[in-house]
Amino acid sequence: MVEAKVSKTKTSVTPTKKKNIVSKFNKNRAFDNESTKKVEKKVAPQLTPIEIIKDIEEKVIESTENSNKILEIIKICKSNIEELEIVFQSIKSLEKIFLHLFDSNNLIICKEFKLLKLNQQQQKKSTATQSKDPLVIFTHWLFKIYNNFIDFLKELLNHEDPSIQLPALTTYFNIIKRESVLLSNIPEELIAKEDQDNGDEDNKKAHYENISRLSFRSLILHLMLSNNFNTKLVDHLTENFCGKYQDLFYYSLWSINEIAQSHVNDCKKEAEFEKSNNVTVGKFVENIFDFLCYFEPFIEAPEEWSFFIGSPNFNAVQECSATLKKKQLKLKKSGELVKPKSMNDKDFEKNNEYWNKLTKVSSYRNIFSKTWISFLTLPLPPTIYKHVLLGLPDRVFPFLTDPKVLLDFFTNSYDLGGVTSILSLNGLFILITQYNLDYPEFFNKLYSLFQPGVLYAKYRARFFKLADLFLTSKLLPIYLIAAFIKRCATLCLISPPHASLILLPMIYNLLQRNPNCHCLINNPIKQLSSQFNIQKQQSQTRSVLLIKEEQPTLPIESIKGVYGNDPYDPLESDPSKCNAIKSSLWEIQILRDHYSPEVSKMARLFDGGLKNVVDMNEFSNVTYHILYENSYKKKYSSVPLAYQQKSKLINDNDLMEDWEF
Repeated sequence: MVEAKVSKTKTSVTPTKKKNIVSKFNKNRAFDNESTKKVEKKVAPQLTPIEIIKDIEEKVIESTENSNKILEIIKICKSNIEELEIVFQSIKSLEKIFLHLFDSNNLIICKEFKLLKLNQQQQKKSTATQSKDPLVIFTHWLFKIYNNFIDFLKELLNHEDPSIQLPALTTYFNIIKRESVLLSNIPEELIAKEDQDNGDEDNKKAHYENISRLSFRSLILHLMLSNNFNTKLVDHLTENFCGKYQDLFYYSLWSINEIAQSHVNDCKKEAEFEKSNNVTVGKFVENIFDFLCYFEPFIEAPEEWSFFIGSPNFNAVQECSATLKKKQLKLKKSGELVKPKSMNDKDFEKNNEYWNKLTKVSSYRNIFSKTWISFLTLPLPPTIYKHVLLGLPDRVFPFLTDPKVLLDFFTNSYDLGGVTSILSLNGLFILITQYNLDYPEFFNKLYSLFQPGVLYAKYRARFFKLADLFLTSKLLPIYLIAAFIKRCATLCLISPPHASLILLPMIYNLLQRNPNCHCLINNPIKQLSSQFNIQKQQSQTRSVLLIKEEQPTLPIESIKGVYGNDPYDPLESDPSKCNAIKSSLWEIQILRDHYSPEVSKMARLFDGGLKNVVDMNEFSNVTYHILYENSYKKKYSSVPLAYQQKSKLINDNDLMEDWEF
């Protein structure tokens, strides 16, 4: 025990070793790893713009206290407008946020939003709300940011890249849908309560939801005033929205009608229009035309009506298919559509008129007619003018309520002359023949269009085809048909070969359909000029009229045939006064010796007694290039030579020894 104590005392008494104390002033002192770790600060990884946008979206949806950060998303998007992924994410995040914040089930939000929208439409200044309700104050603040978001979407719709335009347009339509629900007459809460009280299963809120027409019109107007309204945007707009849903179909035409009527006077002041809208009048009219061409109203009611916003009650449907009628009879209850207690009579009547209008085929035909008539009042550029004249007879006439209203448009176009008159022929002829419109100057103006310039026009084939169609009537007088025949024959003498190949078949068909005009090819000469002292027995009956020669240089005995005056006056604009029926087709006799083999062959068809069948369509598209190719492809058995064939290429003595002149 003692030893143990001693040992303990020894161990306790043993001196400790001194530690090396490092001076604080020693610059070469070393730090351990733990101290360095504590000194270094941790750097947080930087978030990408897309991650920031998603983070803001989650925070705003979780709590409305973070709503101030909505503007940050718009700033990020504007600063990265060329980055498609950032723009797309910004659009979708803002869409989710506004759809979440504008709760259609909240009565206060619906009421305040409707009031603010009404003041905006009436262009009233938004005054500060006197209500102390936080939700009302928040709704007013959110409405201002909502307008900024709408303006931002409109900027994106003006972007040059369709990959930015298309998602912006889709988001715009989703926002309009929510806005339309907020502007509905009855909030969903009251409807749900009344449905429970009344027990009416068909009486749903969708029956009372109407499209926000002015907001939709604002969208269409912005697209029409855009310089980047391209084909992809039009296809996306019509295939996914306006051509798919009947309510958007109807109000698209309604919007165009309103826009055209309100901008007619503005378009006449072209300089002011361009300054205020940053787009030319031509581009504005072109956008409307491109958009209108996609609309074709249906003739019969569809199997099921499809609407983008809301749905009609079966009692409100006016026209439907057979299958829908059976379904309507099963679900339809006795009596009219039940009016909710929270809706007044005036709003209820408007709601019924809304759905009655959208479920009638005649409504779509009426708005289609009004829209096209309003569009035609705009100053049409030359290119659009031509397309309109070409497309109206086939694509618009069948769907108009009264095509007679277009008579002034076509007559004015016909009076302009040139290509415009040519293109207006078809529409004017349809109005005359099918709708019994009287236009006595039609054939006189058609006769005046047979000028040398029409032979070189782009639409010459269409013109002569329509002219031949117009002259098929058997009720036309003989002098009129003879005037057109003689005018065509006169043009053949001054036209290129490919034009003569169109005119000669037309002459042939006119003579074939009108036997009374055969005197033009069998017209004997009854009286000779007094300066020719020729006995009557020397003059033979010929089927060619004489050309006037004042003093022939050749002796009379050497002249083949008899020469005289042509009573036809090619400068007379009135076909009844040109004396064509007294003339003869001596031009065809000359064309038999035409330098072009095709023209000469065509002229010799008249010798067959007009028994052949000649189709104008075969020669309507003939050009110099086609004539050259056809002659090049022909194979000749022997080729006449104009010199003596040589045994060798060059003679040593004289290069021209074997040639004879």
